[in-house]
Amino acid sequence: MAHYVTCVYCKNKFDRDKEPTIQVSARRYAHEECAKKHEENKSQEEKDLEALEKYIMNLFDEPYINARIRKQIKDFKKEYNYTYSGMLKTLIFWFEIKGNSIDKANGGIGIIPFIYNDALKYYYSLYVAKLANENKNIEEYKPKIKEIEIAPPKVEAKKIKLFHFNDEEE
Repeated sequence: MAHYVTCVYCKNKFDRDKEPTIQVSARRYAHEECAKKHEENKSQEEKDLEALEKYIMNLFDEPYINARIRKQIKDFKKEYNYTYSGMLKTLIFWFEIKGNSIDKANGGIGIIPFIYNDALKYYYSLYVAKLANENKNIEEYKPKIKEIEIAPPKVEAKKIKLFHFNDEEE
């Protein structure tokens, strides 16, 4: 049975069973070549937004991004001039590195403005440490092991004083 679909990108009809296809969404398909070209032509900002949305969907275990979170992302981008990758790294910092509970988020990402600078400092310190250690040889800094033998302690048994009838109490 033929399954004719329309490519999302080039708008040509084709049989998805006969040609290599990629499923773009639940009911939409594209040629494999068209999807690769589209991925190559995406700007870095679009890729970062897509990564942020995927992380949020996995974080809240939802199949979509709700309107509240979309508005928060848009507002943070407009008001604070935060980048999508910065928001993503902030959420990773807050939930995975700091280990805070998702339950306290109340289904939103409103924590971002409060911890964005802390996350920025954290990732900047990692970057500086990476630069400082870039040309270092780890073998030079490994501690040399010195083995010292310590003799086991000698235990001297105390002699038990036996009671004799000849001993008198004073």
